[in-house]
Amino acid sequence: MESVQSGTPERLHRTIGPMGASLSGIGIVLGAGIYVLIGEAASEVGNGAWLAFFIGAVLAAATGLSYAELTSTIPEAAAAAAFAEESFGARVGFVTGWLDVVVNLIGAPAVALGFAGYFSSLIGGDQVLVAVLTIALCALIAVVGVGETIRLASLFALVEAGGLVLVIIVGVPFLGDVDLLQFDHGAAGLLAGAALVFFAYEGFEEIATLSEEVENPTRNIPLALLIAISVTTLLYVAVTAIAVSVVPVAELAGDSSPLASVVRVAANDRLADALSVVALFATFNTVLLLLATGPRAMYGMARRRLLPAVVGTVWVARGTPWIAIVASAVVAVGFAVTGDIGFVAQVTNFAVFILFIVVNAAVIRLRFSQPDRPRPFRLRPTVGRVPLVPVVGLGGALLLSGFMEREAFLVGLLALAIGIAASFVFLREAPPEEAA
Repeated sequence: MESVQSGTPERLHRTIGPMGASLSGIGIVLGAGIYVLIGEAASEVGNGAWLAFFIGAVLAAATGLSYAELTSTIPEAAAAAAFAEESFGARVGFVTGWLDVVVNLIGAPAVALGFAGYFSSLIGGDQVLVAVLTIALCALIAVVGVGETIRLASLFALVEAGGLVLVIIVGVPFLGDVDLLQFDHGAAGLLAGAALVFFAYEGFEEIATLSEEVENPTRNIPLALLIAISVTTLLYVAVTAIAVSVVPVAELAGDSSPLASVVRVAANDRLADALSVVALFATFNTVLLLLATGPRAMYGMARRRLLPAVVGTVWVARGTPWIAIVASAVVAVGFAVTGDIGFVAQVTNFAVFILFIVVNAAVIRLRFSQPDRPRPFRLRPTVGRVPLVPVVGLGGALLLSGFMEREAFLVGLLALAIGIAASFVFLREAPPEEAA
C-alpha cells in the first residue's frame, strides 16, 4: 500500500462539494438519537417537548456559527484541536482534540450496538458479532475513499430524513388534539429536556474535520454547517410536535421505539415496520461517518504535531488517513465486544460540552489575539471586539451542563484527566506545520 507521512506534499484530496458536505452533516446529526430521544424528552417536559428541541437547536446553532467562523479562518482537518491550539496553546489544543476523538471512539461502537440490536430483531444474529462486523465494514468503506463514503452517507441521509418526513405526513391530521404548550415540570423540566435533546444535534461539528477535502472550504464548510442545523431543527421540532399529538406522553416515555409507535397509531403496522428499517440506515450511517470524521481529526492533529506523525499517514492512491481509520476501528471493536458500554458512553455528554465551550471561547479569543486575520465568514453583531453569538453558545453550554447527570460528569472528568496526562506523553514541542 503506497502511503505518505504527514509533513510531505501529499495531503487529503479535495473531492467533496457543498451538497456532499451538507448531507454528511445531516446524516450524522440525524443518526438514531431522534428515534429514541423523543420518549425521554416527553417524559421530562410533557407535550411541550418540541420547545426543548427548539431551545437545543438555538444553542447548537450558536456553536455551529462559531464553528463556521473558525473553519472559514482555519480550514483544517484538526478542527476543534486546531482552533484551540491557535487560541490557547498546544496543550489545550491536544486535550480538546483528545476529547473530540474520544467522542468518536466511544460513539461508533455505541451506535454499532444499536444497529446490531435493530438488525438482530429484524433478521437475527449475535448482537456483538453484528456490531463488530458493522464497524469493520464501515472502516473499510472509509479507507476506500472519502468520495465513496460521502456518496453512501448522502444516500443514507436522504433515507433517514425520509423516515422523519413519513412521521410528519401520517401525523399531521392529529395536530391540535393536545395542548402543545403543556409543560409538566415547569421551566426546570424544559431546561432539563433541552439538555437531554441537545445531544440529538451533536455531530454537526464533525463537518469541520472535512475541511481539507471540501472544495472551497472557507465558503462551503460554513454553508454545510448552517444547512445541516437548519434542516435537522425543522425535522426535529415537527416530528416531536407530531409524536406527542399522536401518542400520549406517558406511553411515549416508556417506549423503546417511540416513532414506530407513532406511525403504527397514525397509519398501520406495515409503515411502522418500515420505520424500523429506516433506523438501520440511520445507525449504520452514524457509525460510518464517525469512523470517517474522527480519524481525520487525528490526521489533522498529527499534521500539527499534536500526535505522532505516523497517525497522519495517508494512502496516496485513495487519499485517506488509513492508519488513523484502522486504529479507530480497532479501539471501537474493543469497546463493542464488551456488549454493554452505556456507562463509558456517558463521557460523550461531558466531552461535547467541553468542546463547545472551548470552540466558542476560541472565537472570542482570536478576535483579540489575531484581529486582522482574514475571516471569510464573520459573526455579527459585536460589542466592542466581542461577537455575541459565541457568547450565547458559551453560555448555553455552561447552562445545560448544569443539568448533566452526576455520573456522566465524573466519568467525563476522568477522561479529561487522562487527556491531560496523555498530552505530556504525545505533545511535540516543534511548531505546527503550515495549513494546506
